[in-house]
Amino acid sequence: MTPRPLLALALALAPGAALADAHAMDPFAVNDVEYGERYLATTLIGTRVHVVDQEIDPTVPLPAGTVEGWDDIGEIGDLIIGVDGTLEAVVVDVGGFLGMGERQVAVRWDALRGVREEDDEAEYFLGLNTTKEALEAAPEVEREKAE
Repeated sequence: MTPRPLLALALALAPGAALADAHAMDPFAVNDVEYGERYLATTLIGTRVHVVDQEIDPTVPLPAGTVEGWDDIGEIGDLIIGVDGTLEAVVVDVGGFLGMGERQVAVRWDALRGVREEDDEAEYFLGLNTTKEALEAAPEVEREKAE
């Protein structure tokens, strides 16, 4: 039979041991950023978003000049990240001229597709299967400030 003080000590240390194990895990993340697999936030912000009229496979470059025929509907101005670390949406700056009159619309990240053309695979765009009118009619992002 375990004496009560030793049992109390063992129970008190058990959660600490689990916490120590969690803190002992490697805190470092991936270090390779490959097109179509991962994106840097600094790269996403400012990326042009186009209305697409076809299914897109992000691993296959499109013929040169394809994107020129699509409506340019704006650019990514911000990211919405959940407290659990998931990228919930991107904020697309829609409409306006030279930054005046723009509206900010949240678009689900999984609704966007990476697009690149075969003549310049280093340059890429994002495609969204919608219409310009639907995006312009979408509700604007409401920002709440912490009090």
